[in-house]
Amino acid sequence: MANQQHMLSRLKDLSQIPYIVTLDDDPVMARIIEETLGLKNFAFTQSEQLLECAGEMSPVGAFVDIHLKGECGLDIIPRLRALWPTTAIIVISGDESDTSISQALASGADDFVRKPISPAEVVARLRVRIEDLNDKNRMNLLKFGDLKVDLKHKTISGGKSQLILSAREIDLLAELIRAHGTIVPKDVLKRELWGSLAVSDNALDRKIFEVRRALREVSDNVELHSIYGIGMVLRMRNQEAERTLLNDFDAKLKSTRKAKTTSY
Repeated sequence: MANQQHMLSRLKDLSQIPYIVTLDDDPVMARIIEETLGLKNFAFTQSEQLLECAGEMSPVGAFVDIHLKGECGLDIIPRLRALWPTTAIIVISGDESDTSISQALASGADDFVRKPISPAEVVARLRVRIEDLNDKNRMNLLKFGDLKVDLKHKTISGGKSQLILSAREIDLLAELIRAHGTIVPKDVLKRELWGSLAVSDNALDRKIFEVRRALREVSDNVELHSIYGIGMVLRMRNQEAERTLLNDFDAKLKSTRKAKTTSY
């Protein structure tokens, strides 16, 4: 147990170094995949072992065998997908049936490789899936300061923690982030959240309250401001100080221009 805890703490320190994970009861397969990809491989033979560590890991790729001793590897994939939204999960199996492929993809896997594996195919499929996930994540991930909003998984995270929000709360944050610090009128927010459905201001105010509370839980840097009679805006806590510096700079620039004009 002590060795495992030490390994997990080291994984946090090595978060910028890419590595992979395999779940296969054949140790030879784990070595082949590691040598093929040239990446450190954390090999597991049982789902329970992997789940004990998965929460502290963030691999670039995970290879999961279907037929394990006494269990089915597909059963763990939904939990891995929830923990590793940016990891390419590839199922490996000697099963020839198309049903296995469809079951693997339905469970949340990104791809399927049949045994005996081809090293070239493993490399190619992992690279393609990593590129696909990166493209999707760029579309599904919004950032504002240290705040990250995952549109697909309905989560927000910051320097303090991570939370799951409702779909409308996520939509509210997304609209404010896309405004890039400009004020969004409440009528616009209601239209974006509820479409043509007529809702009261109280309905929007409840969502604003929940989002504001969530922001306080995940970040010390991002705030949701109400501009009376106008709308809402997302700002950094230090934004007023930065605005003062900009105003001072602008005033000095205008003063310099005026002095030059007068001298002429």
